[in-house]
Amino acid sequence: MKSFCEKLNILKNGFAFSVFLLGCPKIVFAAGQELSAGGLNGMSILYGILAGISLILLIGYGALVKKKEMWLLLLFASIFLVNAGYFSLSLSKTLGEALLANRIAYLGSVFLPFFMLMTIAGVCRQPCKKSTVGVLICINVIVFLIAASPGYTDWYYQDVTLVFVDGAAKLKKVYGPLHNIYFVFLFSYFAMMIGLIFHAKRKKWLYSTKHALLLLIVVLLNILFWLVEQMIHWNFEFLSVSYVISELLLLCLYSMLQDIEEMQNGVQFVAAEETVEEEKQSFEMIVNHWSEKAGLSPREKDVFRELLTDKKRKDIAEVLCVSENTVKTHTSNVFSKMEVSTRSELIEKVMK
Repeated sequence: MKSFCEKLNILKNGFAFSVFLLGCPKIVFAAGQELSAGGLNGMSILYGILAGISLILLIGYGALVKKKEMWLLLLFASIFLVNAGYFSLSLSKTLGEALLANRIAYLGSVFLPFFMLMTIAGVCRQPCKKSTVGVLICINVIVFLIAASPGYTDWYYQDVTLVFVDGAAKLKKVYGPLHNIYFVFLFSYFAMMIGLIFHAKRKKWLYSTKHALLLLIVVLLNILFWLVEQMIHWNFEFLSVSYVISELLLLCLYSMLQDIEEMQNGVQFVAAEETVEEEKQSFEMIVNHWSEKAGLSPREKDVFRELLTDKKRKDIAEVLCVSENTVKTHTSNVFSKMEVSTRSELIEKVMK
């Protein structure tokens, strides 16, 4: 089990790696200029690196973590799809290839907020109802079908063409009447995530304020990147970077929570063992007290002890390695000395 200091170091390293990811687009793009003559541009290299990191995190979490959370695993898969879509789009040679890659990226990005909401709900120990999950999945499917419609209808993009920027393919789009649905869709999910975090903190479902802040950072980071991309038109999709950062932060948080649960389970197990031991000692004190008071012989005392556990005569005979007739005789003696006529009267008298 990792100590809290070790957890802080993991979190610090995660933030350090996040800073590296934020700075690496220019670095990788500059290095990619040297490879552009071979047909691979700097933008594609960066998307490829992000897709590779996403795939490593997905495989690593699925293969190495014993206690896996389904929604977190699906979140990792959706982030890989997004980055793989961006990577494929940057390498596209025709509009048809670019639209297919764009649909792959949208398949990940449409379901990503849903998986993130479910993941946050799990962290907050407030799982959604099956009916709610079903409704959200239906909404996600509809939004994905709308986002995947370019090439078939002009609902989402009124017009779309393939352009090349520094050797990387990119879609130049004129948005259609249904494009705003995606904005409403995203902000609705972000609002639900933030509301759930604050509600969980108020209800004390989260272990600490630090966990609530970390979840808020994950959500606000993605909102910030998305808003900046809407205001500043870059050639690079920086959301792909924020998704990978979110993966790292959620991994750190889940690692912390699993250690807390293990510690709590260990404390509960020790407490349970202590309770059982105390009950055994208390029971033995009762047996000793009444045996001495009634003047029971050692063998009668053994039978008396077993009678209090509500065992049948046959079972008592097996435990004491005697015949049932012997048990019957000792039972009669115990009843006589304890001044009772039945086992229920015996237990009632002793347990008063």
